[in-house]
Amino acid sequence: MKGIFRRSAPGLIYATFVLLMLATLGYSQMDPNEPNSELGSATWISPGVSAAGTINPAGDVDFFGFEVESPGVLEVKLNALPHDMRARIDLYGKNFNFITRKDASNPGDLVALTLDLASPGRYYFGIVDLAGKSHDTGYSFDLSFGPVVDVNEPNGEAGDAKSVGFGDLILGYIFPKGDADIYKLNVTGSGILEVKAESVPEGMKTRIDLYGKNFNFITRVDASNPGDLVTLKHDVVNPYSWYPVSYYVGITDLSGGSYHVPYTFKADFEPVIDENEPNGEIGDAVAIAFGDQIEGYIFSKGDVDFFKFEAPSPGILEVKTASVPEEMRTRIDLYGKSFNFITRIDASNPGDKTTLRFDVKSPGVYHIGVVDLAGRSHKVPYSFAASFEPVVDDNEPKSEIGDAAPISPGEAVGGVIFPAGDVDFYKIWADSPGDLEVMLESVPDEMRARIDLYGKNFNFITRADASNPGDLATLKYGAPGPGWYYIGIVDLAGRSHSTGYSFRAVGGGLGGSGSGPQEGGAVGTKAGGVKVVSDGTANGTATSYREATLTHSGFDFSLGETGEYPTFDGEIITWQPSAEDHPDYPRDAGYLWWRNTHLDDQNRVSQTRDMGSVDLEAVRTVPAEWDRSPLIPPLLEGHTIVARCNDGYVKFQVISVDPEAESVVVRYFHSPDATFDDGAS
Repeated sequence: MKGIFRRSAPGLIYATFVLLMLATLGYSQMDPNEPNSELGSATWISPGVSAAGTINPAGDVDFFGFEVESPGVLEVKLNALPHDMRARIDLYGKNFNFITRKDASNPGDLVALTLDLASPGRYYFGIVDLAGKSHDTGYSFDLSFGPVVDVNEPNGEAGDAKSVGFGDLILGYIFPKGDADIYKLNVTGSGILEVKAESVPEGMKTRIDLYGKNFNFITRVDASNPGDLVTLKHDVVNPYSWYPVSYYVGITDLSGGSYHVPYTFKADFEPVIDENEPNGEIGDAVAIAFGDQIEGYIFSKGDVDFFKFEAPSPGILEVKTASVPEEMRTRIDLYGKSFNFITRIDASNPGDKTTLRFDVKSPGVYHIGVVDLAGRSHKVPYSFAASFEPVVDDNEPKSEIGDAAPISPGEAVGGVIFPAGDVDFYKIWADSPGDLEVMLESVPDEMRARIDLYGKNFNFITRADASNPGDLATLKYGAPGPGWYYIGIVDLAGRSHSTGYSFRAVGGGLGGSGSGPQEGGAVGTKAGGVKVVSDGTANGTATSYREATLTHSGFDFSLGETGEYPTFDGEIITWQPSAEDHPDYPRDAGYLWWRNTHLDDQNRVSQTRDMGSVDLEAVRTVPAEWDRSPLIPPLLEGHTIVARCNDGYVKFQVISVDPEAESVVVRYFHSPDATFDDGAS
């Protein structure tokens, strides 16, 4: 360090004079610096010189003063002193304020006081014998000062931050101990901010802190070892490319050291411009058109990009990624017009392309969200396109038996099984008994068709299934008439199709479609507030079932009357029992559900199963599994439901649904165990 210190000409003359006097007098009691036993009488010297003095008489203190023009490292070093003198060096500020001291451990020990001076100005130091002795021989010392000039100071507080530019090599000093240097960067637009240490002193364990425009802490990076170089990276999100936003960088030494060797760093910024931003919330979704190639960035970490489009009719929606960053594992979410979640598709691996397909049942606005499942940020864009194939069935809505479309004998009827799981219902009037024949004339190649026949009370009668996909099927039945007969067309695999099927219904007893429905069903005596209905089944056996109206008040199937919580078997509600949203049957859309979650006092989950459009007699046992969220369907006309009861199980067939009254008319059979022994073969 001494190599960088400069000696002044007056200092050299003074030192030579003192040494000559000491040599001539043999360290006599004469001290040329006296009187300097008070701070106000301090002997003035310059940094970079050697000087001497004598502690005499007993209790004497010698004071010296000096001035520095910049911050730097001060050293007062004793070179020689009497063998029985235990020395102390005291340091004072310009106001004679005590700063620090250094004491020798033993008489004769040579000590040095070293200190970082943070401020330029006048300083004083005193030399004394801790034992208060008087000495005939003198002492000598060196006063040295190494300037540490940081052109960025003062920048120890955020309010005094030094503005720097991107790409500039910045030099600074961590000086004195505990120093922190703060710099200001102005960022326009979104992108990746990088602050990289280029060099640091060997003993410096670097920390880089990042703060926002309000001096709010954002993030930091720490060196693992002294001397390590570290880099801080941060995703800056600023959608306004013309508006600068300030960020603050703080550099400190985790070891609390002080260094006269500088550190250097560079700050860089790589713009990431997404013209669709801000679209990180579904309410800010960007409108897109089918067929357009859309480009976006998942930036910053955890970003979600939302887009919206309008489906003009029922049809097949396809959202297909064309490119994704190598490390991005893509998820595509689909939401409805009310921001309700519908479905999603996830890529199996990072970098995989993926496609979301969905049968749009109702026209309207839909939303999609694109996200990285790992929550990463990417400076490389992804791209996708959305396409839509309309599927129009002029006979819809007819997916519930209560909405069956009327047809005439011999009429060529066409329809489309769409969306997946769709059932198309038709009804035809019989004036008198006769043979009814329903003949499929065309079906899509991948459709394995089923024809179901129901009676005037929506009671299942019989069915005919195609053996293979693409096969045609024919249903024949000796209709006792008169009354309505209901025909259901379905794909046994539950698939949806963009091409249609066609069929005809013929028979000797059939009348025109304009004839009115007739009362049907043999109604027995009332029992316990319910009707007992006797049905003639397809195999000729007779089975008696009870009929009841279920409401939100709850019902006890074993008693056949309105029950009371918690001993009742369940209740009607207007939302799914799990409070989730079924992709095909959203809550508050006129659907009703049967809830019996109170029967599972551990998990509070629903214990129901929709068996589909099957006749009540065909269900003989309780299913092995219940329907699970979010795919718990509502109560659909013509469907048979199996549910757990407080004292057994019930199977019931939905006859009619009244959303306004929140009531459902059902035909049911209760069993104390998991087997339904209702007399049907």
